[in-house]
Formats: sequence, structure tokens, C-alpha cells
Amino acid sequence: MSDTSDVQPRVAATAAGGPPGDGSLKGQMGTVKLILTVLAVSAPLGAVAGVVPVVIGSGNGVGAPGTYVVMGVILLLFAVGFTTMTRHLKTGGAFYAYITASLGRPVGLGSAFIAIFGYMTLMLGAYGLFGVSLNSLLVDLFHAPSVDWWIYSLLCWAAVTTLGHFNIEVSGQVLGVLMTLEVLTVMALNLPVLFRGGPEDGALEPFTFHAFTSGSVGLGILFASATFVGFEATAIYRAEVRDPDRTVPRATFLSIILIALFYVFSSWALVEAFGPSKVVGVAQESPSTMFSEALGRFVGTFAAETAMALLVTSVFASVLSVHNPIARYAYSLAQDGVLPKFLGVPHPRHHSPYKASFVTSIIGLLVSLPFLLSGLDVVSFYSWMFGIGAYAILILMALTCLGVVVFFRRREHTERTWNTLIAPALGFVGLLAVLLIVSKNFTLLIGGSTVLGVAFQLLTFGLGVLGVVLAVRWSRTRPAVYARIGGQPDGEATPEH
Repeated sequence: MSDTSDVQPRVAATAAGGPPGDGSLKGQMGTVKLILTVLAVSAPLGAVAGVVPVVIGSGNGVGAPGTYVVMGVILLLFAVGFTTMTRHLKTGGAFYAYITASLGRPVGLGSAFIAIFGYMTLMLGAYGLFGVSLNSLLVDLFHAPSVDWWIYSLLCWAAVTTLGHFNIEVSGQVLGVLMTLEVLTVMALNLPVLFRGGPEDGALEPFTFHAFTSGSVGLGILFASATFVGFEATAIYRAEVRDPDRTVPRATFLSIILIALFYVFSSWALVEAFGPSKVVGVAQESPSTMFSEALGRFVGTFAAETAMALLVTSVFASVLSVHNPIARYAYSLAQDGVLPKFLGVPHPRHHSPYKASFVTSIIGLLVSLPFLLSGLDVVSFYSWMFGIGAYAILILMALTCLGVVVFFRRREHTERTWNTLIAPALGFVGLLAVLLIVSKNFTLLIGGSTVLGVAFQLLTFGLGVLGVVLAVRWSRTRPAVYARIGGQPDGEATPEH
């Protein structure tokens, strides 16, 4: 079937500079740079230093490495269908485009609202964390006077706003350097533990079924799931990479495999560094200093102090790598007519979504002001934003898995059943289970009250419902805009509901 109402808007968009969602954004990023760009979202050093100890202390203890194995497998199943879609939908809209093409324009627009909201909260939380982390670093190591955290956050905002103006390759170069330093810092602990061993003889114990089922597996999965955010952004940069049909799928799979192995290795190293019989107690008593203590013990004080400095750059990399997808979602929505047209104009020389990027920065600043003026504790602010963002991305991944199954059931294709049905269906079941765990324990994820937990979840779903309602309304009042939702290629029918 063909949805002829789409053809005219798509032809016009193509004539104007490319299909909706891609436009004139251009770049030559390769696989490695794309991987480093998207994985910076999760701030791997920050995750190992701040989240892995929580997985050990509050989750399933010695079995934490197994938790990361399980999450890695679930996300690889997701990636099978996700990357198969990239071969059929050559647009930079990612979740927004894929969900629209499979589950309909109303659900697609709702997913776009959730995506922007999720990435925006991740960005705002990271701004706050950067400010407080840099202030602590300067006070503790250089004995500088303590200042309000938001002063340093504003400096971070200025730097990110500037980098967002240019081609993605400029940001990619910065993120590549920072990500490399992060990984080297964590490996500075992992490798000595691997070759020298820990204080106890139990190297394989973390990988036993008994260890995996010890403690609270649900809480372990709850916090571990939040550390994988970022890899799904590969498809957003489709127009800005070399050979997107090869680069995007390759980068997606390698991102998941590398980050999963990184977390498995790093969580194992922390367990071994303190010993299986003692590590849970250490993680419960001093989770925030656990990594630096282990690094100081195995490498030296200088390495621990260097890690403190790199933790700040890790957070900066996270802010920058979250800012870029928001700008590109806004750019895609503007090209489709959902947001003001000026946001869909690329820079004539840098081929970047510079207007969407700048507006993203301004909105982020304005949204932060109420929290800043309220005097809210920055740690609470970060916990709230990080929890909401991770929850939103999990919802979108589950919808995408479901969408893959629906998309290929309605079209003739030559893809394997594994790619179009079995893997995405298993990924959907796995992600749905993770979502149920996160929903049940959401208060723990955000470190707040039950009322706040319910309110934040309702807000996330409410934005999705808003998108659905707007799309249904526009189908009658703004049919031209409705027809462009999702930026589907010419001739592709989008199922209506």
C-alpha cells in the first residue's frame, strides 16, 4: 500500500536539500569516531566510579559482572532489529522515524517528544554534575575557594553551545580525546588487577549463577540499565558519517559490545580489588570513593588524583554528546514541519543544525533556572534528571523493538526472520522486563520520594500522549504537517491508527 498524501511533501523536501530528517547535514565521521561520540553519553568513567559501586552494594553484590552481561545481551537483541531498520529507513530521525514508520504517525510524534524530553533531562543533570564536580576538584586538589556550582555549569554551557555550532566532526574530535582518556584511566585499574590478582582467590566467582542471583538482581539491573544510555544515538548521525549503510550498524553493534565488555571487566576488577567477601561492605560504606581507593591501592595516589580530574572531563563529554542528539531531533522535527521551520536550516559552511543547537542551549538554560532559584541540592537534581532520562530511553527502545516486528510483518522483504522477528521480539520482552523493574523501583533510581517517582513517570508518558493527541488533531487541521511526521522516504507507507 502507498500513502499518497505523503508524496508531495516528501518531493518538496527532497528538492529543498534532502529527505526530511537528513536535509543538508553533512559529515565524514568514521566508525571509531561515531562510537566514541555516542558512548560519551554514559560517561563510562563516571559510571564505573559512581554507578558500578551502587550495583555491587545495593544490587546483586559479587554477581554485578553478570548483570552487565545480561543487559548487554538484551541490548544486542535490540540492536539486531534497530540496525535492520536503518537499511530500510534512510533518515536521521532514529527512534522518531522508526517508530513512526512502524506504529504510525501519532505514536511516532509522541516518541519524538519523549526522546527530546529524555535527552534534555540527561543534559540538564549532567550540567549540574559538572558544576559540583569541578568545584570539588578545584577545592580538594588545588585548594581554590569554593563557589556556587552553577558558575562552573555556565562555563560548561558556553563551551557546549560553541562546539554545537560547528560540524559534528569538531565535537567528535573533542569527544574522541576525552573518551580515550576515560577508558585508559579505568584500564589503569583493570589491568593491574587482572595480572596481579586481588587479596582473595575467587577470580571466577563473580560469573557463577549463585553470585548472579545473590542480593537484589532487580536493583542491580535497575542501576546497570542506566549506564548503557547513548549507543542508540548512532542512527541520529546517519547524514553525517561516511557510508551510513555500513557505519551506523557497525558502530551500533560495536558500541554495545565494547561498553558491555568494559562494564563487565571493570565491575569484575572492583570485586577482585577488594575481594568477594569484602567488596559488598566496602560498596555500601563508601561507594563514592570505592574506585579511587582501589586505583590508589593498585596504581598510586597520583593516578587516583588524575582520575578525579578526568571525572570532570568525563561529565563534560557526556553533556556535549547529549546536546548533539537533542539538536538533531529538533532539526528533524523542524524539517517535518512540526517545529518552526528556521530550526531545520543547516549552517551553510559547517553543515550543522546550528540554529536547533543554539535553541537547545537556550531552552536548557531556561528550564534549569527554576531548579537553580529553588536552591535544590544539585545531587538530587542530577539524580532526578538522570533517572528520568534513562527511563525515557528505555521506553523508546522497547517501542522500537515492537515497531521492528510490526514494520516487517506489513511489508515484503528479504531480511532474515532472526532480524525481523525473533531477535526484536526477544529484545522487546527483555526491555519490557527491565522497564517493569525500573518502574517498580523508580524512586530508588531518582533518590527521591514515591510521589516524585510517580509524577516523573506520569510526566514522561504524558508528553508521549501529548504527541499522539497533537498528531491526531493535525491529521484533520494540518494535513500537510501530519503527512510529513516521521520524515519517511518517498513511497514508504506509514500505517495509520
